[in-house]
Amino acid sequence: MQTDIPLKRLTALRAADLLPLIGAPNATLIAVESLELPASARRLDSVLRLRSPNGQEYLHVIEWQGYHDPGVLWRLAGYLAWLGQREPDVAVVGTVVYLVLAADVGGEISPPRDGVPSLGWRLPVVRLWELEAEAALAAGTLGLVVLSPLMRGASAALVQRAVDTVLAQASLIQQADLLSILGVFAEPLLARETFVRMVGKEKLMASDLLSYLMEEKLAEIEQQRASERAEIEQQRASERAEIEQQRASERAEIEQQRIAELAKALQEAAEDVIVVRFPNTPVGLVHNLQTITDPAQLKALRTAALTAPDQATVEQLLAALKP
Repeated sequence: MQTDIPLKRLTALRAADLLPLIGAPNATLIAVESLELPASARRLDSVLRLRSPNGQEYLHVIEWQGYHDPGVLWRLAGYLAWLGQREPDVAVVGTVVYLVLAADVGGEISPPRDGVPSLGWRLPVVRLWELEAEAALAAGTLGLVVLSPLMRGASAALVQRAVDTVLAQASLIQQADLLSILGVFAEPLLARETFVRMVGKEKLMASDLLSYLMEEKLAEIEQQRASERAEIEQQRASERAEIEQQRASERAEIEQQRIAELAKALQEAAEDVIVVRFPNTPVGLVHNLQTITDPAQLKALRTAALTAPDQATVEQLLAALKP
């Protein structure tokens, strides 16, 4: 269920309807603002500029949360801090609205230090599933009506009544978008095709929100495909590395075998030289040549045996090889 864009649009369309939800039923909505955060391509949407019953102007940030994110409270605290620096003379408050139980990470920032909770910052939170869907529908406030499928006691029949309420009360300019938003939140209760038949495709097609949702869906698909391509490439790279490692191991084994064969031939050649030149050399000393596997050393021993002036010199060389 893609909720980001529908909730931003809902806030822009029916912000005044949401004031009871965030604990400001008597405030007056001045504006809904979308602010670009510093050093970031992201924007801070759903910033309500309100006026209290006593006439004080202040900012109220709504942070809609539809998935589990342990950092949501820190994120809202960061937004409030940034707004406070931006407008230090204006009071700033915020509310986290949890759409589903799985998204709920509480309302207090108190990370433990050495096992002891620290900070103890509390932020206002609203849990939609704790609110009564029937009460929201009965109030007839369209901003809450479209959120009613996420509330306690919601049903397919209630969605039909919510559709009727939107059709009866919303202006023609807002109808299509509000119905589209309602359809997004009604997905757990009835199939998209059923909702489309219930509302009528023509009404939904008039919504700009559909194009935004389509763009978001296409971006999600492209991101998924990019992730799959990266995974396939990583797997191929791993397979190539494994094949190369296997080939390197085979080459090393072949080279080791070649060196062993060369050493064996040089051992025999050195023995032949010694036996031919000095046939009385003790067999045990001659066998010491078999302890040498370095071809370069064996070549040097063969040359030494060829140029040795007497048997004693050869025996001395062979004795030095004794392990």
